[in-house]
Order: sequence, then C-alpha cells, then structure tokens
Amino acid sequence: MKKTKALLDRLVEELEKTPLIQIACDKVGISRNTFYRWMKEDEDFLARVNEAVSLGTGLVSDVAISNVLEGIKKKDAMYTKYWLSHKHPDFRRPYVHRIDADDLLLHSRLLAEGAQKHKVEQQIANSRGYIDEEMSRRQEAEVDDFMEKWDHIVAKGDEERAKVLFEKWKKEYETQVPDTPPPDNKKPRKKNWR
Repeated sequence: MKKTKALLDRLVEELEKTPLIQIACDKVGISRNTFYRWMKEDEDFLARVNEAVSLGTGLVSDVAISNVLEGIKKKDAMYTKYWLSHKHPDFRRPYVHRIDADDLLLHSRLLAEGAQKHKVEQQIANSRGYIDEEMSRRQEAEVDDFMEKWDHIVAKGDEERAKVLFEKWKKEYETQVPDTPPPDNKKPRKKNWR
C-alpha cells in the first residue's frame, strides 16, 4: 500500500481511539513492518504517532476508571477493593519488589561477565610479569655470553684482538639497545677458569 497523507491521518486517528499498533494497522490494511518503516523514515509521522498513542492511552484509562466507578456505584465488592487498594493510602499494600527469572538471569550474566573480565585482567597482568622475567633472563644470558667470550679472549693473552672485539661488540650493543648507555671502555672483570 502506498503511503499517502490520508492514510497516515487515518492511522493516527485509529491510534487515538485505540492505542494498539496492531489493531490500527489491521483497520487501515497495512503491516506492522510497514508502519514501523514509515515511523523510521518520517519524523513528523513519528511525533504524531507518539502523541496519538498518548491520547489513546489516556482515553482508555478514562474508560477503565469509569468502569471501576460504575462497579463501585453498583456496590460490587471487587471494584471497591480494587479502588481502595490502589488509591487510598490506608488500604494500600506495602510495596514488595518482585524479581522475575529474567532479572535473575541478567544479574547472573553480569556477575559472570565481571568474573571473566577480572580473570582476563589477571592473566594479562601475569603474562606481563612473565614477559618481563623472560626479557631480563635473556639480557642476563647475553651478558653472560659476552663475559664468557671476553674471558676466553683475555685468557689467551691477545690484547689487540680483545680491543677490536670489544669495539665491535660495543657497536652491536649500541645498535641493539639504543635507550641504554653504552658500556664504558674499562675491561670487564675477569672470571676464574678452572
């Protein structure tokens, strides 16, 4: 069905009488999907629909209250009890918050997500510690390897070769680790070889 101003006016009029979208759509002859698409596309229509639903809800509420008052006039105990329990402060029941299954499921899901998030954060923190330990172990191994090579060369008594290798290793070290200061030109401590 094509969207026309007359059709939209009829829809709004039906919603003012009965604020149920399915009933209004059935009376006009369109589907709910079409109705919602038109609401999405046309902001003016959306505003008119919201106002019509509000007016229709007010009308239905007035009719309902009128029916309750008619029942009270006829001395129907059910209507009288309903009115007093909802409108008179002396007859109201205390408010009790009821939790349904959906609320419990949502609460459980949120708790589980929180626990999962905490677990992931812990794993990240642990892995950072592991990575830091691994990097320090590698650096220590490199230093040990360097010291072993150095001690081996010094033990041979080849001072000139030791100086050349020291300069070469110093350049390699500077290119690998630019943020740390280069090692000083002092000879590293001598290890005892047995």
